[in-house]
Amino acid sequence: MGAFLDKPKTDKQNSQGVAHGARYAVASMQGWRIDMEDAHVVKIPMSDEQPFANWSFFAVFDGHAGTKAAQHCAENILKSLLATSQFQKVVEKLSNKPGTMDSETMNLLEEGIKCGFLNLDAKMQERSEQSDDNERSGTTAICAIVTPTHILLANLGDSRAVLSRRSKIIGTEDHKPFLPKERERIVNAGGSVMIQRVNGSLAVSRALGDFEYKAVPGLNVTQQLVSPEPDVYPIERDPKDDEFLLLACDGIYDVMDNRELCDFVQSRLRITDDLSSVANQVLDACLSKGSRDNMTVILVCFDAAPKVDPEAVRREEEWREKITERVKGRSMTVC
Repeated sequence: MGAFLDKPKTDKQNSQGVAHGARYAVASMQGWRIDMEDAHVVKIPMSDEQPFANWSFFAVFDGHAGTKAAQHCAENILKSLLATSQFQKVVEKLSNKPGTMDSETMNLLEEGIKCGFLNLDAKMQERSEQSDDNERSGTTAICAIVTPTHILLANLGDSRAVLSRRSKIIGTEDHKPFLPKERERIVNAGGSVMIQRVNGSLAVSRALGDFEYKAVPGLNVTQQLVSPEPDVYPIERDPKDDEFLLLACDGIYDVMDNRELCDFVQSRLRITDDLSSVANQVLDACLSKGSRDNMTVILVCFDAAPKVDPEAVRREEEWREKITERVKGRSMTVC
């Protein structure tokens, strides 16, 4: 049976709510995998402390070689970010000038996110070295901080975030070993890229955990075979055109590219305003397209998101009726 079940587990875990005027839903499904190694976190408000009381935090972690890394990161990533000196400076700065998100503030947030990731990884490594369980798991991470004026995305690995802005899609870039910048670091650290994997084994070139790939003497943590340093994408919000934000693991993107996923979500939002239903339909569609991985998706809808369209609902009902008639016709033929 290997790493897969005889049949997929299609039970879904759902949550939904409101985030400072936006609506969100989360859906996750184990699928064909023996274990559920995904984890996620939604924190609204991001903190009770100003200015974060008006901010929201979303994250998805796609674990591999075990569940511990993803679960630990989901429980501790936000604490690690808020504890950085950069985030504390943002508190001091914005307490004097509320709502002022100038370039200095954005730079502090970007650096704070990177430091928060590195600090979390260092504490995880220390914890691993002190234990006797020989923990080998790792995890990707895709995080979003949503403020009244900006969205900050932080990506590590091959989970991904996409922002649908009318006809435009803004997305993070995966960290894959075969990409020139990633390959250069891997080779400089004495490793190799074989079958598009680090040393022929790991499919991502950046991750939290995976400490067997972070043990080359004389190199700092960001120079290792696998780096825990995220890329950060600061995006100024556009209230008129920002439709929705999606955070998802590669179980989604293995079978849908950014455009396909956004088009699918747009079409579903014209049929229903039940965001959990839309998120569940994303998982079902990816399963039917052949995804063999765990799947988690977070959908955050802004004011410009598509609204239910009666004509689209009518066409959907007609299509379902035709499908039902065809299925009944085939059943009668078989009998």
